[in-house]
Order: sequence, then structure tokens, then C-alpha cells
Amino acid sequence: MDPATLERLIVREIRKATAISRRDLADRLEVARSTAGRRVDSLIARGLLKENGIEEKSEAGRPKRFLGICGEFGRFVGFDFDARHVYAVLTDFAQSKISERTVRLEAKPAKDEVLTILKEIIEEFRAECGEIKILGYGIGVPGRINQAEQIGISYPYIEGWKDINLGKELGLSSGELHIENNTKAIALGEYWLGHDVPPENLVCINIRTGISTAILSNGHMLRGYHEMAGEIRGWKITGTDESVWLEDGATVRSVLNKDSLTGWRAYVEACLNGDDTALKTLNKLIPYHADTVSRLVQLADPEMVVIAGSFNDLGDTYLEPLRAATEEALSNHYFAPPPVNFVSKGEFTGALGAAALSAKCYKPDGTTVAISSRKRARRRRVSKPRPSTAT
Repeated sequence: MDPATLERLIVREIRKATAISRRDLADRLEVARSTAGRRVDSLIARGLLKENGIEEKSEAGRPKRFLGICGEFGRFVGFDFDARHVYAVLTDFAQSKISERTVRLEAKPAKDEVLTILKEIIEEFRAECGEIKILGYGIGVPGRINQAEQIGISYPYIEGWKDINLGKELGLSSGELHIENNTKAIALGEYWLGHDVPPENLVCINIRTGISTAILSNGHMLRGYHEMAGEIRGWKITGTDESVWLEDGATVRSVLNKDSLTGWRAYVEACLNGDDTALKTLNKLIPYHADTVSRLVQLADPEMVVIAGSFNDLGDTYLEPLRAATEEALSNHYFAPPPVNFVSKGEFTGALGAAALSAKCYKPDGTTVAISSRKRARRRRVSKPRPSTAT
């Protein structure tokens, strides 16, 4: 294993651990302790790592010296957006949040509005960092993406959002920028930053203007051949005679006027204040969400399900009935339903996940790791088109 790769793996393991030593690293990475020690000492000398303390022990033998990340070594920027909001965070090298931004978008936002906001926040964060370097930028992008080529392919709720080359539009190099579908970025934020022990099997459901899901299985993100795994918006709502997509019947758009999505706060307040009309609408939607959760649980067998997006604003008024409906939907299956909770980092979970993706791809020698979908992207471009099955 070359030194640069080993150093990247060392930093990755230390990010994941609450207490880890040189010996622990050597065992986990299956390298000689002397080799791990030399690379750790080099990273400490260059300012990426630090020693946090010494273990307390009563038995004989040299105590372990625990290692940590030096937050001041650099910064990362993360974004997550949809058709209603842009969320942004600035994190340090240890992935602690330093600063955050939330920008409410205009009704029916256009591509240029979103890109201008992203550029303005980047400049604000650069000014805030001063002489400390921003090492990478991560963006959770709604809709379809080409991760390897950093392109937002399409998203119907932002006017003109089609084949957007984000690196070119934002003036960022391929080494600086990493993109991910925004729901998958939320799942990564939950996985990497939401728990002391990362949930290796996780389902994340993101319900905003649209609805989509992300599935982590044994610590690996399910992406799919066209990078569209989790795009469940076309699932049909069950239990009704209507042929309605989830995205049309179980999202913010189904509660509010589809041409004006600016009344969500008023709707939330009405629900929390016990308004009968608002609660009637909510109680109609909850079984649709519970059915979606139950189908995904049967598909993925997760250890937990997390809900992200606008309905989290309703708190237990939404979550407790959702849990009860999910339990009922799974009552005749082989296993009890997993815990169903809101994402642990709130509305910034996706932005934090995007920043963490950029941090994960950063190598201590200043280069970045290539996104693994690049080979798949090349293969798709040269493969023959599949015959259409449309009627």
C-alpha cells in the first residue's frame, strides 16, 4: 500500500472512531505497527492529526496514546438544496460545523437563482475562512445526477435545471468538487455524523417538494445502473382507487397549492394548534408514508429508518402516528419494524453529509479520491441502448 493511500485510510479510521491509537490503526488496516506509526507521526508533523490523551489503565504495559483530527488544518463546504431552500454549512477538518446558512427560494425558482445563491455563499465562506484553506466542496443535488462528471441531469421543480455542469458553473475544479443526490447526501450525513456507531444498514426517506429514498446496505450506498436507485416518486399510492404517484399525493405539493409552495409554515402551525382541516389532510397522508416505509423495510431489512424533509417540522404530531401506522403495516411479517426517527442533524443533515463526502475524498497529500462511479459512467456511454418497452 502506498503511503498516500495509507494516510487517507488512517484519517478515515480516526474520523470514524471515538478513541483510537496507533496500535488500533495497525490492526484495523492490517499493516505493521511500525508502518502505521511512521505515517501517523508524519500526519502529526504536518498538522492533520494530534494526540488527544493517554488511556487509563491499571495493568502493566505501555498505555495507548489516542489520536484525533486537527480541525484547524482546513475547511470543507457542504450544500443541500431543493425547490424551496438552500442549506449550507462550513465545517472544519474534524467535521465540526463552524457556520451555516439557510436561504428561502422564490416560488418556482430558476436555475440562475439557485446558482447565484451557491456562488454567494461560497464567497461568504471563503471570506470567513481567511487564510485557512477550503479543501473541498460537496453538493447534495436534487433529482438525477451524473456523479463522476459532476452534472445535475434534471430536476423538474427548478426551471431550467437540465444538464448543469456544476464545476463549470461554480468555478470549481473536479478535484475540489464532489456531488451526490441530495437524499443520498442526507443518508451519508446520518451515517457518518449522526451516531457513535454508524448504522451499517439504513433507509432514509426524504419528503419535500418530491419524495425519494436512499439505502445503505452493509455500509455501502445502493446507487443503481443509472444512479437512480431510490427514485420512488412514481410509486403508486396503495389503498385507494386513484392511480396517483407518491410525489403527487404524499408530499408538500399534495398539501399546498402546487403553483405556490410558500404556505408550509402556516400549515405546520395549523396542525400543531389542532386545526381539524389541517390534521385531516395530515392523517390522510400518514398511511401513504407508512406504506412506503413498510415496503422499504421489507426490501432492505434496515436497522433503522430515518425521515428527512418538511414533515419533520410537525414533530411528534407526525412521527408518532407514522410509527404506529408502520407497525400496523408490518404486523404480519417476519420481524418487528425497525426504529423510525427523524434525521439526527435536522435540516442541515444533507449539507453536513455533502461536506463529509468531500472530506472523505480528500487525501492528505492534497489530492482527491476519484468517485467510484466514473467507470460505470464510461461503460454506460459505450453500451448499446436498450430497446424501448413504451407503448
